[in-house]
Amino acid sequence: MSIYDELRKYHTAPAEQKLKILREELLRPILTVENAAHLLKQAAPEIAPCLPPHINADELRNTLNWLSDAAVDLRQVLDAITLEADVPPPHTGD
Repeated sequence: MSIYDELRKYHTAPAEQKLKILREELLRPILTVENAAHLLKQAAPEIAPCLPPHINADELRNTLNWLSDAAVDLRQVLDAITLEADVPPPHTGD
């Protein structure tokens, strides 16, 4: 059974319970991304010499930084939509 099918069981649940379930389900992949980025950053010096010629060490480093930043951003979005917290208003482009 897929995660989607599992979550569909809760379609009649109260909104607060749905948010709690959403948080639990999304936190696992976010933690996986965070941990994978951290481990790869630690291994990057050993990995860099083994990269194919069309990929340089800077590209690897940048990708790992972007992956880390994305994990942080995803966690902040998840926190903003599932926790009672002060969320800054959206930027209006002014």
